[in-house]
Amino acid sequence: MTMTENLEDRSNADAPAGAEGGQASPRDPVTFLELLPTEDRNALIERCTRRVLTRRQVVFSRGEPRTSVFILRTGLVKLQRQTSAGNDVILTLCGPGELIGFSGLSRSTARVASAQVVEAGEALAIDDADFRALMATRPAIALAVIESMRWRMESVSDALTDIVSEDVPNRIVRLLQRLAVGKGQRRNGEWAIDLRLTHQEMANMIGARRQTVTTALNDLHRLGVLRRDQHRVVIPSKPPRAGATARSMFWAFAASGASLLALDFAILV
Repeated sequence: MTMTENLEDRSNADAPAGAEGGQASPRDPVTFLELLPTEDRNALIERCTRRVLTRRQVVFSRGEPRTSVFILRTGLVKLQRQTSAGNDVILTLCGPGELIGFSGLSRSTARVASAQVVEAGEALAIDDADFRALMATRPAIALAVIESMRWRMESVSDALTDIVSEDVPNRIVRLLQRLAVGKGQRRNGEWAIDLRLTHQEMANMIGARRQTVTTALNDLHRLGVLRRDQHRVVIPSKPPRAGATARSMFWAFAASGASLLALDFAILV
């Protein structure tokens, strides 16, 4: 079975019924806040303070004491670590409703990753001890934490698998798929995500060099797998030209659910 066939099977098997046109994303992630019953969500919000997040702001750094937990209301935050060579590795992107800065049952009091704002927004902040106390008295909050962490681990595992098994063009295609599934919305027959990512940030997410990512994006565009529309990357509804077979995994996903898959990236060199 080819990679494309496997992706088609997953898309058809996992797509829930009732979405527009009878199709939805292969997996339908639900954010931490969405998982909470209204009463528990209100109890949590009452104990939080609001924080304004500005673009490129460092929310917290790896190694610093863990004192607060954050829930994003709007905006986008990247969690990253730095290698011994000084290169940044983006572990995941967190959007509205997602939990950041919580390290589960770890006894360490130090942050295990850094968090930086990609898109300006707002977050709710709560003292780490207060959050743990809420988890102890409200099981629904603890269960929501477990489920959101499970989804994040799956996402990171998928990314790691791609890094060790795929070439850069396919890694890019798979990255766009994960972003569409995790962050996308269906709009007029399109899957759309509003994100601002540079070529360097994309490279940091898939374990590649910026120059390699730029070249691969140009190749995918030339082959018809991607189409640029100002700051948008569009997956055309028609099959790519001959020669794109090895890089057309995303076509199977787009064809299974939408006539076009549009991603509002600011692809900035």
